[in-house]
Amino acid sequence: MSGERAGVPLGRIGGVPVTLSWSWFVIAAVTVLLYTPVLLRAYPELGALNYAASLGFALTLALSVLLHELAHAWTGRAFGWPTGRIVLSLLGGHTHFGDVRTTPLASAVVSLAGPAVNLALGLAGWALLRTADPAPSLGWVLLDLTTWANLIVGLFNVLPGLPLDGGRVVESAVWALTGREHRGTVVAAWAGRALSVLLLAGTAATGLWRQTPALVLVVLIAAFMWQGAGASLRSARILSRLHGVSATALAEPAVTVPHDASLARTDQLVVSHLAGRHPGTGGAVPHVVAVDTGGRPVGLLVPAAADAVPDDRRAGTPLGAVLERLPEGAVLPGELQGEALLRAVARTDHPRYVVTGPGGAPAGVLRSAALERLLAG
Repeated sequence: MSGERAGVPLGRIGGVPVTLSWSWFVIAAVTVLLYTPVLLRAYPELGALNYAASLGFALTLALSVLLHELAHAWTGRAFGWPTGRIVLSLLGGHTHFGDVRTTPLASAVVSLAGPAVNLALGLAGWALLRTADPAPSLGWVLLDLTTWANLIVGLFNVLPGLPLDGGRVVESAVWALTGREHRGTVVAAWAGRALSVLLLAGTAATGLWRQTPALVLVVLIAAFMWQGAGASLRSARILSRLHGVSATALAEPAVTVPHDASLARTDQLVVSHLAGRHPGTGGAVPHVVAVDTGGRPVGLLVPAAADAVPDDRRAGTPLGAVLERLPEGAVLPGELQGEALLRAVARTDHPRYVVTGPGGAPAGVLRSAALERLLAG
């Protein structure tokens, strides 16, 4: 996570934090190095201004990507998605959302918002080029480059394969048809890998590989698509194991004890709980969840600490002395399942979570190790 946050903070735009990743400076330098020779040949009359045009193009391209990501962020916000931040990086940008419970329609609309902005910018630039003085100038070259870049980025992003925005639309369509998001992810990811292969094959077949700038760009994009699709496939495999699995289904038995009880009283309640079990349910000692006067979970008993208290001191030892206090996010609703459950657990990163039932009363304890075993297959 820290690596994703590294970069130059650009402040907030429309309430969304924006960061310029250090990797962006790499692509900016590559843009200047690759495009300057091309511009010098195309517009020799501009001379040294071509260097400024290349650098300006890198900046306007970053601005276009920012507008693309802001469109995602603001559209997501309209659907109630919590927006984390926008990061502009080596091969574009990414909008990070919080814990999202969405629908296929919302996912598709949010995905299409970004390329729609690029296409709108490209069409606006095209209209300006038709009315502008065609004599080459720094402004005209910048407008020409930015116009074509936005048109290409907009059209490219709607191609039907992950990790492109069009891939999210395919994912949403399959999700809507099957009722399973991870199936849509698998279909869209393989489509993305097929597109990356077709991109390389098309470059080879058309002879475009002979142009160094084009070859470098195509290889970077194809690698980005292949790796992004692979990441989506891995995510889909994980989510397929979690489909329909709730926090309640993974929770282990627990007994609730008032937080101000003694350790001896806690022992009595645990024994009573074990005695009340149905035959054949096993005799494993349940987790002990301490609750406040309102019945809300506040901590979990640490077995090693409790076992270390001698029998003759247990009546005078408060439960609070052997408790592990619950951090924020360590209480999970029992109905939480699938990707939402995975995100909730990852967000807090705690070994044990209290799972609540209807009304918020503790219903069990989920071990993160149990979830990891399930995900590992």
